[in-house]
Amino acid sequence: MPEVLQHLHRSFPVQLLLLHLRTNFLLLGMWLLLLLMISGGLGAQLGLQYLFLDPEYLGETGYFAFLIVGLAFGFFTMSWNLSTYLLLGGYFNFLASLSRPFFKYCINNALLPLGVLLTYCVLLFRFHYTTGPGAQVPVLLGVQSLTGLLIGLVLSLFIYSIYFNLTNRDITYYTGSREAPPHRGPGRRGALGYRPYRATALGPQLVNLYDNPFHVRFYLNSRLRIKRVRSVAHYETDLLRNIFRQNHVNALVLQFVTIGVLIALGLLIEQPTFQIPAGASFLILFSLFVSIIGAVSYWFSEWRVTLLILLLLLINWLTSTPFFDHGNQAYGLDYTMRAEYSLDSLQQFYAPAARRQDIRATEAILDRWKAKQPTDRPKLVILCASGGGLTASLWATHVAQSIEACSEGRLLESTALITGASGGLLGLAYLREAYLEQSTFPFEGTEHLARVSDDLLNPVAFSIVSNDIFLPFRRVRIGGRSYRRDRGYAFERAYNLATDNLLNRPLSAYREVERSAQVPMLFVTPSVVEDGRRMVISPQGVSYMMTPPVSAGRQVPLELDMVDFRRLLHAQDADSLRLSSALRANASYPYVLPQVSLPTEPGIRLMDAGYRDNYGIASAARFVHVFQSWIDRNTSGVVLVQLSAFREQGIPDDGHRGVISGLLSPLGVAGNILSLQILDQEELLAGLYRSLGPDRFHLFRFNYQPNESDPRRTSVSLHMTASEKVQVLRALDSPEQQRRIDALLQVLE
Repeated sequence: MPEVLQHLHRSFPVQLLLLHLRTNFLLLGMWLLLLLMISGGLGAQLGLQYLFLDPEYLGETGYFAFLIVGLAFGFFTMSWNLSTYLLLGGYFNFLASLSRPFFKYCINNALLPLGVLLTYCVLLFRFHYTTGPGAQVPVLLGVQSLTGLLIGLVLSLFIYSIYFNLTNRDITYYTGSREAPPHRGPGRRGALGYRPYRATALGPQLVNLYDNPFHVRFYLNSRLRIKRVRSVAHYETDLLRNIFRQNHVNALVLQFVTIGVLIALGLLIEQPTFQIPAGASFLILFSLFVSIIGAVSYWFSEWRVTLLILLLLLINWLTSTPFFDHGNQAYGLDYTMRAEYSLDSLQQFYAPAARRQDIRATEAILDRWKAKQPTDRPKLVILCASGGGLTASLWATHVAQSIEACSEGRLLESTALITGASGGLLGLAYLREAYLEQSTFPFEGTEHLARVSDDLLNPVAFSIVSNDIFLPFRRVRIGGRSYRRDRGYAFERAYNLATDNLLNRPLSAYREVERSAQVPMLFVTPSVVEDGRRMVISPQGVSYMMTPPVSAGRQVPLELDMVDFRRLLHAQDADSLRLSSALRANASYPYVLPQVSLPTEPGIRLMDAGYRDNYGIASAARFVHVFQSWIDRNTSGVVLVQLSAFREQGIPDDGHRGVISGLLSPLGVAGNILSLQILDQEELLAGLYRSLGPDRFHLFRFNYQPNESDPRRTSVSLHMTASEKVQVLRALDSPEQQRRIDALLQVLE
């Protein structure tokens, strides 16, 4: 047994794996990252695992989606093989004496890829065969998934093998046979042992150092049979070097061809056929990282980490210059001039005259809203939708639509304002637009749900790989102006296609329908990255939202914590901003979507509203306080309907902490933004209760919370699996949710 273990230890596959663990930790990091994503160890709440376990292509999950993921997995595997062959092939000179050396290297380098693939297949099997409430998947789908994945992988490897078999040279190209005679120096042509190059053999005294430094004894051949490694000391060093050099050139050519293919696909990104599954896009992105790391490591060796850091710093500097500035833009705005963004300019927007004008205009809207109500003192309803990706979008739309049907049209008719963040507002904004089509709105409930849960991640992920990296200078014309084309554009285009382009309109298109109270007012409130303020985007004047009303009478000197978007960017044609761009800025989750740059001096950027107000409560409370006098005179109270997802925050049990985690634990609360918001907003709701009175403030919470023990629990993502959609839709059938609906209907009567 010890001898068997010794042979196993000295086998080529094991020695390669050990060498990777010793030297290639940057490349191994890509495999570790992939494994964590597939298993749910990383980004489980964001649904990263579903991108690989349930990919979507052309709106469907099945054979072709997994076929593309399998092709991408093969591409990633071969990128790994190419990069490590560049780095490690020279340590194993015996490869040069074999026919098809790179092919044999890939076979012996397969332990790590094979381990990840088997883990992937096991997780895929568990995902499709794990039963849960409302989450059963047909056995046929599981078979199709595994079949598509494996066929895609084999097809990818087969294409690579054809290329290398046609281009790579081995020992027979130079010697005419696989066995070389004892070393002979250069001689005349035709003489026995003649070599067409000048070189020296590997001297016997250097054999132990350079011929086989890791003492590999066995390797697997192309038929997976065990073969003994033979010495190549009798070969000339230039011959071996030429073989490796030619193989390396072929590998580099293939990588450049691959980049060319990605650029070509980037030019065709608007065609649905070329929008590959997001999981495949991630695999391609990892392949590019592996290629870059491998190339830098090959050319700069010990300097690779330093060079990679310097490369990142160089890229950061270049993209900060005007020529390479690729900041994302909001479509419709004029970026040829800049608006001043300073405390003095913000104070001017909050001037008494402007504030009184906006309050009177909004009160006129509320008067028209009241005139449409069936009673003299109706309930004023405010809808607040939380962030949470497509889950929040589907949940908010489903709940609002269901209550609208149960109340015979009373919910949206009684609603004066809609606020919220991210995914939830994506759904309610579309529902509000569909509400304008009164003739068909009650009969298209299923279609509305399908539209607000349509996949938005595939085009975004593929745009990152094909467009943002290789085609950063591409432009697109919208409303007569030119803007950068990036993943923000890909997201917005996908959202507009899903919602029948109803929201691809300028803010000014919504001014009259809001003024006439045909639809509720909509406040879109993304966060300003630079100072933490909230930007209020509305077709109406909303300067009264810039600070609590007690500051207006100079009772308390408070800082301005919100900004009226239209007043700030009036000269930049704020009215032409596309509503879909405003909603995108409101849902710009870090890294997934780019922060939206505004034409201001100094420059400011907008990001997800969830950074400051993930549940829309802060905006709703500010609105009620500003118009409390009007509300007291004209209504019987306020009904705040909170449509949230993932709101319930449990108390985690971290167990015992080590020294390092103990040092970092004081920083943990800084990253727990949503829990802090929930606790702080409870006081805001209590303030509304105190201000309006016990009989004039009603709070109804409809929260969707997945079961933590469910392996198929829903996630915060721009992609939803069929199982997730079923869970969200069925959650409203629970007795608790039905009791809340009944209670709300009684208040609306």
